Amino acid sequence: MMQRSRASSTSSGRQPAPPPTGLPQPQAQPLEAPKIIVIHPGSQHLRIGRAADLNPITLLHAVAYKRRQVDGDWPHHDALLPPLDNINPAQLQVEFEAQRLAVSSILQHCVVDEKNRLRVATPPQQLANFNRSSPAEKVPPPSGQPPEDQLPWLDREAPVLFDDRILRLSAFDARDYDIHFPIQRGELNVHKEKGGSLQASLQHLERIWAYALEARLKIPLRDLGTHCAVLVVNDVYVRRHLREFMTLLLQRLGFRRCFLVQDSVASTYGAGIGYGCVVDIGAQKTSIACIEDGISQLDARVRLPYGGGDLNQVLLMLLRKCGFPYRECNVQDSYVDAHLLDELKEKFCHLNASVCGAQEKHFTLRKQNGQWLRYTIQVGDEAIMAPLALFHTELLNITGRTRAVCTQQAAQEQYDCEDCFDAEYLKETGRKNGVRGGDTLPLATGPGSLPRPPLPVTADDEELIVVDQDEANSNCQPQQAAQTVGGQSNANGCYHSGQGQVLPLDQAIIRAINRLSSYETKRKMFGSILLVGSSAKLPGLAAWLEHRISQQIQPTGAEVNVFTKGMDAGMVAWKGAAIMSVLESARELWISQHDWQRYGLRILRERSPFLW
Repeated sequence: MMQRSRASSTSSGRQPAPPPTGLPQPQAQPLEAPKIIVIHPGSQHLRIGRAADLNPITLLHAVAYKRRQVDGDWPHHDALLPPLDNINPAQLQVEFEAQRLAVSSILQHCVVDEKNRLRVATPPQQLANFNRSSPAEKVPPPSGQPPEDQLPWLDREAPVLFDDRILRLSAFDARDYDIHFPIQRGELNVHKEKGGSLQASLQHLERIWAYALEARLKIPLRDLGTHCAVLVVNDVYVRRHLREFMTLLLQRLGFRRCFLVQDSVASTYGAGIGYGCVVDIGAQKTSIACIEDGISQLDARVRLPYGGGDLNQVLLMLLRKCGFPYRECNVQDSYVDAHLLDELKEKFCHLNASVCGAQEKHFTLRKQNGQWLRYTIQVGDEAIMAPLALFHTELLNITGRTRAVCTQQAAQEQYDCEDCFDAEYLKETGRKNGVRGGDTLPLATGPGSLPRPPLPVTADDEELIVVDQDEANSNCQPQQAAQTVGGQSNANGCYHSGQGQVLPLDQAIIRAINRLSSYETKRKMFGSILLVGSSAKLPGLAAWLEHRISQQIQPTGAEVNVFTKGMDAGMVAWKGAAIMSVLESARELWISQHDWQRYGLRILRERSPFLW
């Protein structure tokens, strides 16, 4: 039975207390899977579909607006791939080459078979001799591609572009558009440039989701009042953003009702497991969360700011070292080239040490003049070294050197002026003779939290009591201490690796699991590590990760099992959310338009299936 995780419930199965007086009881209504829309937004892709569908529709999570040519107005382009570090290019090349040689040396000591034979690498110079002399061949368009005289490759008059139309923009074509990816690194892409405000980002989301509903699912927006929505959100979330998502779904798009579910929890439903450590490797972030009894354990949630896009940049650097024949490749300005690198990673990359030596590969692309070209390239250890950047993160320095590992911010650190039940709001507005926020909603709820000192009493009954910031900081100490395991923490729910570098994937998983209090729970999590996400499809990744973790936790005696399900790893969370939406136990999670307009965050706090 799925449990709700409001403040009064626990993962032990104890039934939550009755809802506060005044809140409506969830209505028992028939669940119609064709009328339930499951939405799973990501940094690069949006997966959306009916709960009754076998698979969701996957489209680029971006929107391109046609620009009006105005003097002094430069186009804004959110990059498809993470940009390279802003240092001297020559210095970047020198440092990357040193890191490449170090990882290559490690690879040469890998045993490839039962006869204990070591790997034999093909030098990049030898590959470059072939690749530089490999000419591009003119080929007809791929099968299924309609002739351009019937369907133009790019509609240059369209005011807005979506999905694959954006991926067809060359560096020249992109100058006519402002291109926005509303989610980056797993959070709303709020910045100080054009179209970067919170409301602008929400407007981008609304345009993309409305397009997906109308053009791809064939659901008129006027009919959304008869449909329900399930939104898959990140494990490490910003509470204000969740409030905006609810408003977007119920008031701006007009769904009848909806509920939110964390992606790792949804993944356990999609994989059919009751507990496990879910590792979600996406395009721009990697999330780790430990799930037990349908609850994401608060202390064991982390988000790493790297993903498949960073591996693409590493792959491009490696390919250029061995004479990449497509010399004009420009992933920073051309969405065509950036998408090409994504395809090359899926075709070339693996983590199978027994595959060594030069491998001949092919790829095709369309040039600006409409001509399709076919390139032939030889690839050696580049195919395995790029995904190894997940474990040897010094290779990821090209897209950023120092990156914080994000953990869930404490409630008192996410002040929301519109939430009248916010801990900070209650603390600042508690009255002498009234109920104080510190008495009913302690700021530190974890074990070992410090008792709140008494608030000062004044002669005026109506005078507001303001608590010093030092007092609030004292209440934050227990949770912040929990976040500093293995690194330095700050007040933003982040910590850095003690070595001052990007935290490798295997170490991040071990640290996340070790934050759990019970040895038995840790043992269960090491024995059930589920890989999901669009970048978790690399052949051999599960076995390589299992070996790395097993080597580091041998003294504990815990058994390590890393696995994927027999389906597209990028769709596991979506499928799990679709399953959840039709369960009888999910009836109490739904929030209607009327309830949201009347009660706002109060009803979300009460019904959300995770700790608010």
